[in-house]
Amino acid sequence: MRTQLLSAITTATSTLTQFAVSQELPWEQNGLSLFRKNMKKVYVDKTYQEETTIYPTLDGSHVHGDDLICNAYVCVDAKNTPSQLDQLITNVLACKDQTGIVNFIAESDYTVDKTEDVLTVTFEFRLNTVKQ
Repeated sequence: MRTQLLSAITTATSTLTQFAVSQELPWEQNGLSLFRKNMKKVYVDKTYQEETTIYPTLDGSHVHGDDLICNAYVCVDAKNTPSQLDQLITNVLACKDQTGIVNFIAESDYTVDKTEDVLTVTFEFRLNTVKQ
């Protein structure tokens, strides 16, 4: 999922001149995240999986699904917020439908966290697939 999401985000943000997309994972060194060090670069993390119950049944043989979850991050200066930040958020959130992965439900959301003078935007993408 990370590869497809990375490709979709790269395409969706190609017209935004104030932002770039990194191919690297958002690793952390000495307590400083790479996306915080390199502001205005979108970083896409590894995908992880969770099992969920989609439909509970009376006989206990619930219909289960796998949620593929992937987060992406970008940091910007809180004092001088880029004018294209809102467009970046809109474009990145729309990528949930551009992965090409067959899914039951595709969800995306974001949160904004302010630490010192830095805004960190965290995107969460969740693709629900039905287990066979």
